[in-house]
Amino acid sequence: MRTVGIITEYNPFHNGHAYHIEQSKIQSGADYCVVVMSGDFVQRGPPAIIDKFSRAEMALRCGADLVLELPAVYACGSAEYFALGAVALLHSLGIVDTLCFGSECGDISLLAKVADILFQEPADYRCILRDYLSQGNGFPAARQKAIKNYLLEICPDDQSQSTILASLLEDPNNILGIEYLKALRTLGSSIRPLTIQRKGGSYHQDFLDGTFSSATSIRKILYAPSQLLKSMQRPADLLTPLKSEIPGDAFPVLEKAFGRSCPVTASDFSAMLHYRLLMVSSCEELTQFLDISADLAKRIYAHIPYFRDLDSFVAIIKTRQYTEGRIRRCLLHLLLGIRTDLVNSLKSSGCHRYLRVLGIRKESSPLLRQIKECCSLPLITKLADAHALLDSKGQAMLESDLFASQVYHSAVTSKYNREPYNEFTVKFPVI
Repeated sequence: MRTVGIITEYNPFHNGHAYHIEQSKIQSGADYCVVVMSGDFVQRGPPAIIDKFSRAEMALRCGADLVLELPAVYACGSAEYFALGAVALLHSLGIVDTLCFGSECGDISLLAKVADILFQEPADYRCILRDYLSQGNGFPAARQKAIKNYLLEICPDDQSQSTILASLLEDPNNILGIEYLKALRTLGSSIRPLTIQRKGGSYHQDFLDGTFSSATSIRKILYAPSQLLKSMQRPADLLTPLKSEIPGDAFPVLEKAFGRSCPVTASDFSAMLHYRLLMVSSCEELTQFLDISADLAKRIYAHIPYFRDLDSFVAIIKTRQYTEGRIRRCLLHLLLGIRTDLVNSLKSSGCHRYLRVLGIRKESSPLLRQIKECCSLPLITKLADAHALLDSKGQAMLESDLFASQVYHSAVTSKYNREPYNEFTVKFPVI
């Protein structure tokens, strides 16, 4: 039995994701596809537009066999943390033969060359990187410039190659792919990497292209004003432009949730974040949270009196050095209570303490049996039984996940006048 692993967010699930699942199975020769998916908050800092169980169901209806949750401590982290946590989860299963990810370039050999440099971090490269950081460049820009200059130093006669490799760091899926390759090296994993070139619009494209539109352009349609949603008898009528963009088997899941529990936006958490910021007593307190440096903590703390809403606060804090994505992640870490010491403790002890199922296809139950045989981590299918299966670190990790979901659904409950949410009573989809 061959199994391919996919790391994703599905925010929301669309045609490109269905294509990726299909091609992953075909090109890897896999019988089953295991998906590691972010929970209710995603890697660049925002909430998922629709909840994790709905996104898992959409994936299962379109070819995924098993969906596992990527714990919040990794799902909300930088590309490096996100990749390491996700790859470590697939590695721990003991049954995954291939990791298949999408990329803009579609060439695993090019991505591997950059990954090797970043994994090894030669002294000359580190020196160049420090120079660019000292000039006030943000880390992404400094790293891209450092890679190009380092390659020019070691291969001065091949400027085109250095330009091509450095340009890979301009595109978000290439960047994640490089981090996946680094994580495989870090873990000494035997999982074989495979990449599939993205089809359709680029990640940042904000208009529909008819079939393979980006998640960004789809979210733009879904982010209808709350006043408009409340005034419509059938809010789902707004989804008509998306019928050609989302697979037919997945579309009813989105249609059912739209206007009832979806869309969820960053601004829905403005009041909660403001309250949490007002509770901060010092800059030093902020530095306890993942990815918040001392300098960034000072900047955030100094601007708390000017908070109006989340988006405008991010705009105030943003500088050339601190990107919008990093600031959003840092504020999310504060809101969700994700502390550096917890993440470091988990990293030093194998990254994961359990596997949590978000959904499964009925005919894929052999996957669960094989995971139980090959993996020593507890497999959580019933939340009520979880604490009895976990050690103290596992309980802390799970409590972080449950708190993240409670925060998410507090906003949903308020926005859509829903019943109070209790994750212990939620049944994951079985398709």
